[in-house]
Amino acid sequence: MRRAPLFFALLASAAGAHASDTVRYAPAAAWVTPAPAIAPAQLAADAPVIVLMDTQARLSGATTDTYVDAATRVATEQLLTQLGNVSIPWMPDRGDLTVHRVEILRAGKVIDLLAGGQRFTAIRREQQMEQNVLTGMMTATLPVAGLQLGDVLRVSFTIGQSDKALGGHTTATVPTPPAPFRAGFARSRLLWPKAEAVRWKGYGEGLTTSERDLDGMHEVTAALPLPKPTDMPDDLPTRLVRLPVLEAASFADWADVSRTMAPLYATAGLIAPGSPLDGEVKAIAAAESDPLRRAQRALELVQGKIRYLAVAMDGGGLTPQPPATTWELRYGDCKAKTLLLLAMLHALGVEAEPAIASVQTGGLVTARLPSAAAFDHILVRATVAGETLWLDGTGLGARLDDIRDVPPFHSVLPLRTAGTGLETLPQRADARPERIVELTWDQRAGLDFPATFDARITLRGRGAEMIATLANQADAEQKREWLDQMIASEAGEAQFSAEALRYDPVTATVVITGSGIASTGWWRQNRRYRRIVDRAVGAMDFAPDRARQAWRELPVATGMPGSTAYRTVMTLPDGGAGFELEGARTLPATLAGRQVRRTVALTGATLTIEDRVDAVGAEIAPAALAGERARYAQAKADALRVLAPVQVPTRVEQVVAARKDGRFARLEQAFAAAIARDPKEETGYISRASFRSGIYDVTGAVADLTRAIDLKDSVELRLRRAALFTKAGKPREAIADYEAARALEPDNDGALIGLANARARTGDRAAAYALLDERIARGDRDRFGAVVERAELLALEAKPAEGVALVDAAIVERPGDPNLLNSRCWVKGLGNVMLDSALKDCTRSIELSDSPAAALDSRGLAYLRMGKIEEALADLDAAIELMPQSAGTLYLRGLARRRAGRQAEGAADVAAATLMDPQVATEFRRFGVTE
Repeated sequence: MRRAPLFFALLASAAGAHASDTVRYAPAAAWVTPAPAIAPAQLAADAPVIVLMDTQARLSGATTDTYVDAATRVATEQLLTQLGNVSIPWMPDRGDLTVHRVEILRAGKVIDLLAGGQRFTAIRREQQMEQNVLTGMMTATLPVAGLQLGDVLRVSFTIGQSDKALGGHTTATVPTPPAPFRAGFARSRLLWPKAEAVRWKGYGEGLTTSERDLDGMHEVTAALPLPKPTDMPDDLPTRLVRLPVLEAASFADWADVSRTMAPLYATAGLIAPGSPLDGEVKAIAAAESDPLRRAQRALELVQGKIRYLAVAMDGGGLTPQPPATTWELRYGDCKAKTLLLLAMLHALGVEAEPAIASVQTGGLVTARLPSAAAFDHILVRATVAGETLWLDGTGLGARLDDIRDVPPFHSVLPLRTAGTGLETLPQRADARPERIVELTWDQRAGLDFPATFDARITLRGRGAEMIATLANQADAEQKREWLDQMIASEAGEAQFSAEALRYDPVTATVVITGSGIASTGWWRQNRRYRRIVDRAVGAMDFAPDRARQAWRELPVATGMPGSTAYRTVMTLPDGGAGFELEGARTLPATLAGRQVRRTVALTGATLTIEDRVDAVGAEIAPAALAGERARYAQAKADALRVLAPVQVPTRVEQVVAARKDGRFARLEQAFAAAIARDPKEETGYISRASFRSGIYDVTGAVADLTRAIDLKDSVELRLRRAALFTKAGKPREAIADYEAARALEPDNDGALIGLANARARTGDRAAAYALLDERIARGDRDRFGAVVERAELLALEAKPAEGVALVDAAIVERPGDPNLLNSRCWVKGLGNVMLDSALKDCTRSIELSDSPAAALDSRGLAYLRMGKIEEALADLDAAIELMPQSAGTLYLRGLARRRAGRQAEGAADVAAATLMDPQVATEFRRFGVTE
């Protein structure tokens, strides 16, 4: 019974004579072939839950009757809940619902619920209101009294249907479910008088049917279930999809469908002279003499002044609403809008005709049996100056620029009194992109720092209308969050200082704007900073799976049509001197089945990239797939990047310069604006604290973190502020934060180790050791951070050998751990002991580690202690290349350079390290590492 709505929906497209909206009760008609009696084996515990599924449809003249007989075993409590209420939908304006049987089979006995007086209740239940569809569908419901676990519920009924709009034709559809569907007995049967010209077709893989003539009728029966279908890739073109149905129709061919439905859209006399609608037509005629502009004005009126509402009841399934009624009510479905548009175009002297299409199945129409049931949409095919235009009254926001756009329906059937066949629609890009994304970046503050940005996203069409509607329904906070998410999807995670949405009625577009601050997108590789600026290729997804032998000859669908234009403008630092582009400055005309265009310009400090990507619903043939893969892979590998000069100022140099020229003022203003939008939101303060930490403004960063903690306390924020307090030489304030962090999360090792370190800085080494010993005593594998911290404190107390012994024991437990090897090297260097073995430890750590920067730093210290200055400089240079923001490494290199006689360079390193961390000299002096 749960499958019934599926094929009822398929049946609903062909119907019409007004019938009863009450449920009838009668035996099944004589044309029905009863299912075999239910055998005991069908009721066994391991038998299929669906005991019986029998679907039969008879076509006769203009009427189709569909009979369903279903029996399901109540094997679980979930099924008891599902089956406890029987629901049967039907369209009362198209035919009757006649119930034949509602029975419970229990322990070999039949309980007849209808004989016991139970009856269905007929209610109108519109289930598509949110899609602006009123079907008029009724639902017959019956709570099944007394149903128990282990019972079998059997229901049988017949639904009749016809529609005078089909001119005496009719259609029928029955399901052909494939495995893993299982049933004790399953059948799908079609029947019609053999004197009638009825054609039938099935689509399921492995479908087996039998045909025979019986008592003046022709019968087609499908053996069920069908075999399990062959697995198919997700990107299979729609035209190759197999429908799980068997269908029949009395149409001779597509031309028969065309001429049968054409009279429904005759327009003569539909616009009464002097009527309000006639006034609209005359106004367009007076304003425009060009037929193309007249067609556009009529389309814009139908799209903009008639809201979409499908009313399928009272014969409205196929018959369109008159234009005068549509104009008066100001609503209509695709049929009503199409007839209104046709009438206006004809009155304006524009050649036009209706054409039916399928929104849901698209390319599959060409493989289907000719029938009105193959379609679910209608639009206008107009001809102006020999050019074919496709005008869809249910669209939104079409303007003159869009008049030549082609809808994504693959095939349509024009409706003509002489009849005609299917017409294949061309595949081409829309004139205007559906989405235009413009991002302007200001990176003048430097590559190591955030950039300010301005974003503008322009949307058109139905998506734009939906967004505008949603925005109007949201409150201010919801709207802001929603707009921020949309902009962040293009610009990345950011702090927003402003955002807005407006609708432009002239262009029928929604324009979303926003500004803010985003983290730097630059990274360092091979000694150069670089940033990917390729939006078009990065946004594509092309990974067709044709690895299976059976799939290798299958084409690839490239998705629904749509177009996006990207425009990126970036202002580079230092006037753009030394910046250059790397990667694809041009793209192939087609890529991954999309049409693509690119223009790039780097002029002075301004980089401009414009990309457009148009998906037109194209297929990629099997023979072309290898080449398309190669082009896509090459485009990904050649992603457009902008490269900074080989030599760029260090972060310290940039900060020093900024303190003179005020280049950070724009960033401070942007952060202030972001915070001002919602001073009670902590993320703005956190982001500004990160920026201020990065420019060595410890006081400002502490102030921001303090405000953030006041708003929403967390371990992470406490640890970050404690580290800043340590840099500021305020260990007692750091202790307070570490203790607060431990109160929030007692087992946080970072807070414990930080607290121990801060205690030691205040001279309370006993408390520091107690904390570390407590952590080490727990004995888990995560204790080694505490082991290393204790070892460093021992080195500080001139007990480096004891510290080394602690790390020795840890390495015995975890031999080959590069972090522990580096720690032992570091402790030896701090304590100025066992330096030869320290070098071996560091070298081994470098060999084993994926991130050798810390070990290079430690070995540099060991070489410095040994007086091997050149070796120390080589390691420290390499370490700084990998971690240029390490104040400690920079300080050690400054000492090494001075000892090498490079006084100016050494002084610059020491000054830079001190700017980064004012306590760096004090820290090393504790271990006797001095100038």
